[in-house]
Parts: sequence; structure tokens; C-alpha cells
Amino acid sequence: MRLFKSLLAEFLGTFALIFIGAGAVTVLAPTQIVAVALAHGLVIMTFAYDFGKDSGTYFNPALTVSAMVAGDHSVRDGMVVILVQLLGGILGAQCLAAIYGYGGPHHLGATLMDLDQTTVLGGFFLEALGTFFLANTVLNTAHRGTAGGFAPFAIGMTVALCILGFGSITGGSVNPARTIGPAIASGEYANIGVYLAAQVLGAVAAGLAYRFVWRTEDARAPAQFAPPAANMPGAT
Repeated sequence: MRLFKSLLAEFLGTFALIFIGAGAVTVLAPTQIVAVALAHGLVIMTFAYDFGKDSGTYFNPALTVSAMVAGDHSVRDGMVVILVQLLGGILGAQCLAAIYGYGGPHHLGATLMDLDQTTVLGGFFLEALGTFFLANTVLNTAHRGTAGGFAPFAIGMTVALCILGFGSITGGSVNPARTIGPAIASGEYANIGVYLAAQVLGAVAAGLAYRFVWRTEDARAPAQFAPPAANMPGAT
């Protein structure tokens, strides 16, 4: 039952992230960077507060990978969660396609590199570093408890900061579900492999840094996919 609740929370959160985040890009255009950043950051913060007692509230396969590398979640459960997150992202984007059409505005929020401003390697670096920053925030604020009940705020704002910092160049995806969902709905697959490789690399690097540098000796051992309850908002 605990795993089912975690899976449902991850599905709903990832669905909402793509539906609201990519939906903001679809409606407002990628150039409305502040509004787009807030749409992503606020939906993550809101659903993390909603489901913080039921799951890791990552809504991002890269963050699940990071938690597995860090040793805070089992690989078996984590792989199931990744599949659910990807499904939520794909269905969220398909809902946008059903509303706005498969040829909808702004590629239905697909994250595309602006190669007039950077190179493919530059885009790879931005996505890898952004994912590292985000995974580092999650592992330290939610898992290690450095932010207490403000962990969802810190995580949501990290996503918003990534979009503000380089969203105009790569879309500031830092999330395989955010990359894959709109790509499938719009048929825009340019550099998708670069995005995914960069995001996984950033997640693995953050997981290793946490495991060997930041993780305290009394950190919880790998278990079923659920957050360290004492560090999540609303925990008793």
C-alpha cells in the first residue's frame, strides 16, 4: 500500500508538472521566462507539500536515479517509480496535445536548444549542471533535512532558478519526463539524447557527492520508495 501511494503521488505530480509547466510554455511562449519558471517551480512546490508524506515527491526520473545512487532508495522500487514518472509526463503532454492540437503553439512546450546562443556541448553542460544543482538540493534539503519543512520550497525554487538561468537556451528541462513527454506529443526529438545523457550524468554526480560527502552516518538505509518522514512537511 505504501508503494502504491508513492507511485500514485509520483504519477500525479509528474503529470501536473508537464501539464502546467509545458502548458505555460504552450500558452505564453518560451520568451515569457519568469512566468514559465514560476509555473514549474510552484507546481513542484505545491505537489511536494501535498504528497510529502507519501513519496519522495521527485516528479523527475533523474532525481529518482540520484536517490538510488545516493543509497537512499532501492533500485527495484526506483525503477518502477521511473516508469510511472515517465508515464505521467507522457500523458500530461498528450493532454496538452488533445487541447491545443498536435501542431499546437510553441511545440507544446518541448525543450529545444537554441543553437544560435550555444553549441550542443554547451547545452549538454547546462542541463547536466542544472540537474546536479536540483538533485543536490533534493538530497540535502529533503533527505538530510537541512531545510526542515521548507524542502518543497527550496526544490521548487531550484527548478525556477534553472529556468531563469538558462531556460531561454535549453528550456531548463533538468528532467527526463519534462523532455520526453512534450517531445513525443510534438514530434520534436532534436538533441533528445543529449538532454537525457546530461540529466542522468548530473543526477549520478549529485548522488555520488551526497553518498560520500554529505550523507550522515545515521542516514536511512535503502528501503521502499518513500521519503525520510521526519524531514518532510507535515510529518509527525
